[in-house]
Amino acid sequence: MAKQLYDYWFVQFDFPNEDGKPYKSSGGAMVYNEKMKREIPQGWHCGTLLDIAEYTNGLACQKYRPTDNNKLPVIKIKEMHDGLSADTEWVKADIPNDVKVFDGDVLFSWSASLEVMLWAYGNGGLNQHIFKVTSKNGYPRSFYFYQLIHYVGIFKQMAEARKTTMGHITQDHLKQSTIALPPNVDIANKLEEKLCPIFDEIVKNNQEIMALTKQRDELLPLLMNGQASVNSD
Repeated sequence: MAKQLYDYWFVQFDFPNEDGKPYKSSGGAMVYNEKMKREIPQGWHCGTLLDIAEYTNGLACQKYRPTDNNKLPVIKIKEMHDGLSADTEWVKADIPNDVKVFDGDVLFSWSASLEVMLWAYGNGGLNQHIFKVTSKNGYPRSFYFYQLIHYVGIFKQMAEARKTTMGHITQDHLKQSTIALPPNVDIANKLEEKLCPIFDEIVKNNQEIMALTKQRDELLPLLMNGQASVNSD
C-alpha cells in the first residue's frame, strides 16, 4: 500500500493539488523535461539521487574487531537477507555514529547485489559495500527510500540491456541519475506523515517474522528427533 501511494503521488503525479484533488488527473499543468524525456509538473525540476540523500559507506569491519563485550553485530549483505544469526561477526561499539545502524534505517547494498531495505533487526555496525542512506536537503525517508528502489530497477535494466552484470554502484552513477523533484519538500513531507506509521509497522512485522523463524528453526529439530511433540489439545 505504501509503495502504491508513493507511485500515485510521485510517479503518476496525482498528489493532492490545492483543492485536494489529484494534480495530473485534474488537469494540473505539465511541462516536458528534455533531460528526463518525460512530462513533469510545472514548477518541478530535474535532480539526482544525490540531491535528496547522503550515502555513507560502511567500514572494513575486520579492522575494528572487539577486544571486550563492548561490541555490535556486523551488518553485511547476508544480514540484510537473513537478519542476525550465530554466524554474524562483531565490531567494536565505538565506531563512528554515521556507520552505526538502528531499526528503521535505510540500507542500500551497492556491490554485486543491488538491494534497498528498511533495517529491522537491532543495532549494528555497517560493513563496507553497503550504504546507510540518510536525509539531505530536508527530504524525508519515504521519499528517498522509494526513489532509490525505483532507480535500482533502472540500474538493473541498464545492465540487462548491455548484457552485463551491474558490478557496483558508484557516486558517479548516483550523480548521473535523473529524478523529478518538487519546488520544495512540503509535498514529500505530507506523504511522509501518511507513510511513517506504515514504515514503523513494516519494521515491527519484520522483527516478528524473524523471531518466529528463529523459534521454528529451534523447535523443528526437536520435533524431528522426538524430543518434542505437538500437543493437539
